[in-house]
Order: sequence, then structure tokens, then C-alpha cells
Amino acid sequence: MLKKRVEEALNAQINAEIWSAHFFLAISLHFAENGYPGFAARMKYQHQEEHRHALRLMDYVIEQGGKVELQDIVDIPSDFGDPVESFEQVLVHLMRITDTFDTLLDVVCDERDRATRAVLDWFVLNQVKEEAEISQIIAYLKRMTNENGYYMMDLELIKKY
Repeated sequence: MLKKRVEEALNAQINAEIWSAHFFLAISLHFAENGYPGFAARMKYQHQEEHRHALRLMDYVIEQGGKVELQDIVDIPSDFGDPVESFEQVLVHLMRITDTFDTLLDVVCDERDRATRAVLDWFVLNQVKEEAEISQIIAYLKRMTNENGYYMMDLELIKKY
């Protein structure tokens, strides 16, 4: 059985993950519309990843006898700029999601909920991996001096995703 504060914090995280999934879908569409199918595929993959995160957390809440409370999805941006600017927005967003997990973990630790803490460890490690991967993409893109470089990076991502 989840304590009320933990359930509320988990619901906040679930809704953050759902919003995040829509954010990545919007960026995927932005890239697709601007001729970057590889970047679009990478963001679509991230969209699916965030959706899986939300489902995994929902399953946990339900398994623990809690109630999932979904909120409206609002204020999804639609202007992302060039590839460097877009991926920089992605990194800032991922860091915000990491912060929301940190806040959730603070509640879980305050409530001494070791089972939920164990479940959340996987998510925290996953966030670290995602931030590192996006940071690497940004570093590569910043070294490229023109559209040809972006095109080559886009082709690499097509192969991977």
C-alpha cells in the first residue's frame, strides 16, 4: 500500500512522463517536417521510451493498490529551431525530468518507502544514460559547420533507429 504523499508524487511523475512523451513526439514531427528523418526517428524512439516509463509507473501504482490520476496535456512547444537548438531543448527537458525524479525520490525517502525506492533506481540510471547520449549528439552537431554535417549525423541516426 502506497502512502498518500508517495502516491501523489508518483502521479506527478506519471503525468510528467506523459507530457514528456508528447514533447518528444512534437520534436519528432518538427524534424520530419524539416527533412531530418534520422533525427525524427531518434525523437520518436524517445517518445516511445517516455510512454513506456509512464506505463511502468502506472502499473506500479496500481499493483500497490493506488489510483492513477491523469491530467490534461497542455503547452507542448512547437518551435524548436535548428538541430543544435532542438537537441539543446531536449537536454534541458531531460534534465528537468531528472529533477522531477529527484523530487519524487526525496518524498519516497522521507516516507521510508524502500520498495518504491528500488523501483525508481532504474529510472534514475536511465535518465543518466539518456542525458549522456543527447549531450554527445549535441557535441557532434556543434562540431559540424554546415548542413552537410547535419545530414551525415541524420543518416547515422537513421541506421540506429
